[in-house]
This record gives sequence, C-alpha cells and structure tokens, in this order.
Amino acid sequence: MNYHIDWLSLEQDHGFEIPEAVIASLFDFGVIGIHLDTGEIQQGIRTGKYRHKGSYCDEVSIQVSGSVVKMEGNPSRWGKTENLLGFTSIDACVHCFNNILAKLKLPLFTRCTEIFHGQGKDGEKVHTFSNGAIIKRLDITTNKSVGKGNERTFIKALSQMRYRNSIGRLHINGCTADWLSAKGNANLIYSSCYIKHEELRIHSYDKIKNKFGEHSSEFLYYKKVYDYCEQNGVVRFEQKLKSRYLKRENLCYWGLSDFSKLEHLQEEFINMHKTLGISKIELQTIAEQLVNKGVVDTLRKANTTAYYAMLWVSGQDLGISSRQYETHRARLRKIGIDIANPCDVEKFQAVQVISCEQIFVQPFKAPDFYQYPSNTPILRLVA
Repeated sequence: MNYHIDWLSLEQDHGFEIPEAVIASLFDFGVIGIHLDTGEIQQGIRTGKYRHKGSYCDEVSIQVSGSVVKMEGNPSRWGKTENLLGFTSIDACVHCFNNILAKLKLPLFTRCTEIFHGQGKDGEKVHTFSNGAIIKRLDITTNKSVGKGNERTFIKALSQMRYRNSIGRLHINGCTADWLSAKGNANLIYSSCYIKHEELRIHSYDKIKNKFGEHSSEFLYYKKVYDYCEQNGVVRFEQKLKSRYLKRENLCYWGLSDFSKLEHLQEEFINMHKTLGISKIELQTIAEQLVNKGVVDTLRKANTTAYYAMLWVSGQDLGISSRQYETHRARLRKIGIDIANPCDVEKFQAVQVISCEQIFVQPFKAPDFYQYPSNTPILRLVA
C-alpha cells in the first residue's frame, strides 16, 4: 500500500432512534424539529458535535440526528501523540471508530450489503443510499524524504506544476503547496504537499509538551519523531477526497466499494516530481560574498561597496573621492570584480551561484523506535 489514512468521516442511518439515555450521557442539549405549517413534531433528536477526547491530545467528533450517527476524525492518530504513519485500510479505521462507539454505548458502523435508488420529487435526480456506513470524506497521505534543508526548494518546484487540471499555489511560509481550480476551489479533491516536521511543530509540539511535561516519555518520543522528520527532510503528499468525489467514483460504500483505485490516484500525485528536475541552488549577493570571504568585517561596509558596484554596472558616476574609489575597488577585486574596467552587462552577475545540488526523492523509511497505531478488540456486554 502506497498510502495511509489520515482522516475519515462516516455516517450511517441505523433505522432506529438512538436512545435518549445514551444521547443524554454525551450531549448537554439536543434539538427537536417542528413543522411550521402543520405543527407536526419531528421524530428523533438532533445534536451538535460531541468532541470525544483521547489521552494524547487526540479527539474525534460524533453527531446524532435521529437514527443517523455521524463520526469523523483521524483514526491513525487515536491513542497516539502523532500521525506520521497510520492505518492503511478502511477496515482498520472503522474498527478503531467502532471501539470508541462501543465504549460510548452507541450503535456500531456496519458494512454496506446493498445499494438502493430512491426517487425524489418531480424534477429531482434519483439518489442512491445504502444499508451500511457511508464514507463522506477520506484523506490519504504518503511520506517522502528529500534530504535535510531541501524541503522548501522541493515544494516550491512542485507548486509550479499542474495536477488534475488544478493550479499549484505556494503558501506564503514556503512550507506548503496546494492545488486549486482557476476559481480557487477544490470541490472534489484537495491536494497538498507540506513539510512534515513544520506541521508537527505547529499543531501538537507545544500541546504535548505542556500536557505531559518537557521530560515526559510522551514528549521525548514526540520530539524524536519530530527530529527524525527534520533530519531526513520528510515531506507529506496529502489528498482530501471529498464527498462528491467519493460518490462519483463509487468509493463511499464501506463493504462494497473497491478501494484499490486509490493506489493509482495517490501514485499519480506523488510521482509529479518525476516530470521535472529539481535542484537546490545556493546564491550569494555581492555583499554576502564580501562578508563570507572576510574582505570586510561588517555588513554595513559590504552593503556600501555593493552599492557602488551596482552604480558601476549601470554606468553611473560613482561620485566619490579617489581614496574611497581605491578602497571599494580593492574590496571588489578580491571577489573578481574590477570597477576600473567598463562593465560587460552580458557577463556580469550581481549574484553568484556557490553550489547547485540535485534533490533526490527517496521512499520514507520509518525509524526503528516508531510506535504504530493498534486496534484492540471490541468488547460489548451482551444481555
């Protein structure tokens, strides 16, 4: 499997009202609808989202609407401090969700065995539904290693490409690239590539540290994962598959859908980089060269000399004394620029290339200390 699952959203109509006692144990309030024309009271209680928190700053959300139970979250993150790697099958993810539902005394998600076609009102399209769990959103991710310090260059290069008729966009911080339509939308699939250790730092680094303590085993493990991602230049390719796409591709029915096509979809995305050569190029300005080679001891002196070099390039009179002229000329000659000669603008470079290194994209290898997610058996008392 070339991906793991990073988010799952499910819903199922169980065909019976969820007991009020169960709802009351989880939710503070619920809503019962009234038909304004007839005064008829709607059956079933609708609730807001119940955020069920785990032990490691992890959480899932649950919502009830009459006989329908909705649940979403990251099953690969449940019971863990991070989500570097996770479950690779829908079955494992649903099993994780069902473990939680069983503890909360809510009905479990079941597999679809049949698909039905319902006729709507006049003029409406025929809609499909099933007797099991329906997938409303599915996120699939793949990690790659590009080498420490190469992440931003790699992501910037990727952002210049198109994917599935979407236009690449580089975020301001340079840590993420995503692909949107010409109108700035992502109605079917939201694809992105980002620096993994930066994402770990922003979302959970301080949370884990503050909750468990700087010297706790939980935080020390989290920091080891963070450091490993940074040292190996880990980037993550992520695709959020939305409800419309899942329904269109017949990928929304747990138990009936064939998810093997997801491998081809993800393979197409993670192999984008193979169509272009990516190199990390390090540049130095005139001022940086003067400082780095020890010609001057302050950046202020370097900037002053660089300023006169640019006046020389543009053919302007430097307007300085002979003594100042000789000082700046002597400095510039040490980096290969002689302002005593006319400037050849076709050959002159104000920025020097000091290294050019090709970036190689490698498969991600999990560290030996990595703790994979696990599923415990569902235990439910039988009356």
